[in-house]
Amino acid sequence: MKKGKKLLILVSLLSAASALFAAGTTMEDVCNKLAKHPITKGEFIQTKTIKATKRALKSSGEFIFSLDGIMWKTLKPFPSSMIVTTKSVIQVAADGSKTVIDVSDNQIFGSIATTLVAVFSNDVKQLKANFNTIFNDKGDGSWELILNPKDSTIASVMQTLTLGGRNYATEASIDSIVMTEASGNTIKYDFINQTYPEELTQNEKDNFGS
Repeated sequence: MKKGKKLLILVSLLSAASALFAAGTTMEDVCNKLAKHPITKGEFIQTKTIKATKRALKSSGEFIFSLDGIMWKTLKPFPSSMIVTTKSVIQVAADGSKTVIDVSDNQIFGSIATTLVAVFSNDVKQLKANFNTIFNDKGDGSWELILNPKDSTIASVMQTLTLGGRNYATEASIDSIVMTEASGNTIKYDFINQTYPEELTQNEKDNFGS
């Protein structure tokens, strides 16, 4: 094949690939697209890194993001569940026993739940009211949203919350969340095998108290 034809094919492939991604990505654009799927399910890998020892602790399981809240169902290394809403945090042990904590007693969980609900409901005004926001369009279809809490109580525990994902012409996804604690420790969630059901099952609704 002549060099001219090879170059033409390469340019055509690159053009086709770039057309899959949205140009000029903004926070408003991403939130608007995420709001098209108010329920997201999938699998997560959690990595907690301790700054002092550089030790990384890993766990994995399944998650649900919805306007009702968040559910983390850890499968490894030990089974447990955590349901976080804007009102309460419910921890479910392997034996089924539950511990309910009022969100007012744990502002970090409440802040994360409120933040994700705001993202998935396209409430950019709420995000900007609670956080100083930095949005980065990385130019390759990926984006990053860095949130610095304005509330001093939350800031004393959580330094930043960073969301990352992909932005396409008509869709967007959140692929990771990193919480950097004031201590310098980090908790990272990587999300895979995401699906977007139209509604929660009855059992899931019961777990969220809806």
